[in-house]
Amino acid sequence: MSVQLERRYFNIDEYSRMSEAGIFSPDDRVELIEGEIVKMSPIGSLHAACVDRIVNTSLIQLAGRGVIIRVQSPIVLDDYSEPQPDITLLRSKADFYAYEHPKPVDVLMVIEVADSSVEIDRSVKIPLYAQAGILEVVIVVLPEELIEFHAEAIGGRYQRVKVLRRGEYLESASIPNFRLSVDDILG
Repeated sequence: MSVQLERRYFNIDEYSRMSEAGIFSPDDRVELIEGEIVKMSPIGSLHAACVDRIVNTSLIQLAGRGVIIRVQSPIVLDDYSEPQPDITLLRSKADFYAYEHPKPVDVLMVIEVADSSVEIDRSVKIPLYAQAGILEVVIVVLPEELIEFHAEAIGGRYQRVKVLRRGEYLESASIPNFRLSVDDILG
């Protein structure tokens, strides 16, 4: 006889109330993915340095262009998923999303820096972002020193996937004239 475990899935409102009630400590690195509270990988120094390089390069290019750069902050994909990408490039909003987290229509690009989370990013997060209609997703794969660029979400899948290596450039279609050097990103 096999025992069937029953899972309890949470929606974003329940997840927010748990956070407000102090169920998660300030040091807990968790996000809501398809109704489940998932522990995020710790941020190592290589990961942090890569995020910082991308942010600094992006700030120089995007200053005054109506794009908000967010670091490790939530976006709402649907009622059951609120991931916290490493970097999110958002459409400008006067209140800087002070009263609600950005939704897919607000997101120009999501950037995930992956060290130990590569398979989760590829198999779980990329499909979630595609289903939500996020325009462009970038995964910086630190162990392989490459960048995966995903664009044109149709039917819950990205139609265009490009692998970029040192010496190449990441160019956005959703943000005109936004171009990042793979060498600058990887350091």
